[in-house]
Amino acid sequence: GAVYVGSGTGVKGRGGAVYVTVGSGNSGNGGELVLSAGISTHAKGTGGHVFMKTGRGTATTSGSLFLMTAEAGATGVSGKVVLSTGNAGDGDTGDIYIGTGDATNGRGGAIYITVGTGDTGDGADILLRAGATNDGPGGVVTIETGAGVAKSSGALVLQTADSGSNGVSG
Repeated sequence: GAVYVGSGTGVKGRGGAVYVTVGSGNSGNGGELVLSAGISTHAKGTGGHVFMKTGRGTATTSGSLFLMTAEAGATGVSGKVVLSTGNAGDGDTGDIYIGTGDATNGRGGAIYITVGTGDTGDGADILLRAGATNDGPGGVVTIETGAGVAKSSGALVLQTADSGSNGVSG
């Protein structure tokens, strides 16, 4: 059967929060928090879905969704964020969609992919690579600007940064 964990509805206030936390320890690694949907053994059944959805503001803004690792300690590195589909034994693997919603009476939200700044060594890279295959052509990388239905389409700007005082631009 299903298990429901939730808070009550606020009539003249906000609904109660729900906290799921792992306690602190002083030996070894921190405890894990695992969210795992169900497995289906049916011949045509799919595995269970995992939904994470913020609250709707019926008159104003919906809630934000923050997916981030904690800051590192004095001598460590912050944790990785891995967004990946699983492998497929016989067939295609799943797609990954990153996008913003459509807007009415406003502009669509922007998407930012940025690398943080460091103070030693080389700057970190961004790699954008299409898939390889043993049968047929490799995947295509398409970068397309937005259409302007009534006006100009968007510009495509591809440039290196200015160099420092003792270097050359890339």
